[in-house]
Amino acid sequence: MHQQKIDEDLRSIAKGNVLSDDWSKKIYSVDASEFEILPSTIIQVKDKEDISNICKYAYYNHLAITGRGAGTGLLGQSLSTGISLDFTKYMNKINELENDYVMVQPGIVKAVLDKELKKKGKFLPPDPASSNFCTIGGMIANNSSGIHALGYGNTIDFLDGIEIIYSNGFIEPLFKKSYSIHDSAKKESHSLRTNKINQLFKLFSSDILQYISLKFPKVTKNSCGYRIDTLIDNSKRYLPHKIFASSEGTLGITTLAKFRILDLPLYRSVMVIGFENILKAVKSVPTILSLFPTSLELLDHSVLCYEKIVRNKFNFKVNNNNNGGTLLFVEFAGDDVVTIELKIQLCKEKLHGYGEILEVTSDNVSCERIWAARKNALNNVMKLTVGSRKPISLIEDTIVNPEYLYDYTLFLLKIYKKYKLDYIFYGHAGNGNLHTRPVIDTASSIYKDLIASLATEVFSKVYELSGSITAEHGDGISRTKYIPQMYGNTIFEIFKNIKFIFDPTNIMNPGKKVIQ
Repeated sequence: MHQQKIDEDLRSIAKGNVLSDDWSKKIYSVDASEFEILPSTIIQVKDKEDISNICKYAYYNHLAITGRGAGTGLLGQSLSTGISLDFTKYMNKINELENDYVMVQPGIVKAVLDKELKKKGKFLPPDPASSNFCTIGGMIANNSSGIHALGYGNTIDFLDGIEIIYSNGFIEPLFKKSYSIHDSAKKESHSLRTNKINQLFKLFSSDILQYISLKFPKVTKNSCGYRIDTLIDNSKRYLPHKIFASSEGTLGITTLAKFRILDLPLYRSVMVIGFENILKAVKSVPTILSLFPTSLELLDHSVLCYEKIVRNKFNFKVNNNNNGGTLLFVEFAGDDVVTIELKIQLCKEKLHGYGEILEVTSDNVSCERIWAARKNALNNVMKLTVGSRKPISLIEDTIVNPEYLYDYTLFLLKIYKKYKLDYIFYGHAGNGNLHTRPVIDTASSIYKDLIASLATEVFSKVYELSGSITAEHGDGISRTKYIPQMYGNTIFEIFKNIKFIFDPTNIMNPGKKVIQ
């Protein structure tokens, strides 16, 4: 079918704005990744009926559909040559806000939601560095985490329900607290809403569930593949809505999401600790974790040398060499100020002689200043780009159990030395999630072979340590091809079956998660 005919049809179908001019396509062809892919058409969707009608048309004509939020994805998750659905213009509302939950549309920006929740003394803990821009829909798609995932959990942990639209346009509300496994096992069970949810459940025999428990990463964060390890909880409740978190829009389009929310803690204190180098910093992580902080973050000299806050406000000089300093940011929060003060004191005592306590603060202004410095790390990393020499993102989101973090960091440093590469380190040390990037000349004739060799060695080490190749940033275009190696054939076949159940014609964000 000719593209002009498709655009005309979509304008007659859609209630939202249909954009097909070259300038709009150029704008929507990029995100925060290295990729540039022109969509065929962009639609700023109005509501779920709008999306349903567009999906029906795309399904009948076999046209690809990809959802898009703010375009903050680092791996091309929202890029495709098909129809791009933009939720930010119209579908950006809070539908319900109660004492213990909030119902939101996918296009709402996280910072906007945070502001409204704060008025009620509430918060939704996942807080990516891009919170001022990223949307809730994108956070669901990636299973985003952020600096407070250590103390509270990830997006998938707070997702209590979802309304989804499948590739054929069918609208599926999944807001029950759970689906009974015993009922689900019955033929034509009335406890299940659709055949797709029933088919999903039938993939998981007791043997398969046991195998998943053995094979899935032994870490606190994971956005690799489909999160089938969360579908049945310890109480034997079936939670099918969880399959859509970390799915990158490959199984359906989110139109509404229900999140559990928490009371804001009454007190918090943040410590900034300086270490001579990154190895000394990560060696202290298990010690700090024994005190149960709500956050434990790392900034290495490779990032710090681009952040004025360090020298001006912490008076901690950073050297521009491989022996430069490293900072750990530690937060304790809760409703008992005595407990928090005790933990601060114990932390100081346990780290005596290992690191230098640079700052301890409990006032909100200072705490926010410190966390702003940490969240600005990615911006500083981008400043390292000079021409074709740039920080490469393929291995930037690995995670291992913090117990292995020292050995893993030592391994990474040896790898960088082996390939004679400059590098950067920052990230969520408390989770064992390091955002590390080699700085490589992408115009070099050896670039592709170099990055492939680097990824093979690093990911193999991650597999060995029962970690994940992506903790919170997703698979996207870059890492999807590594998913079979990550999980093995048995689990990857389950992923393929899930993709077929929910998207049999492969039109929902094709090329991500499962390549067909």
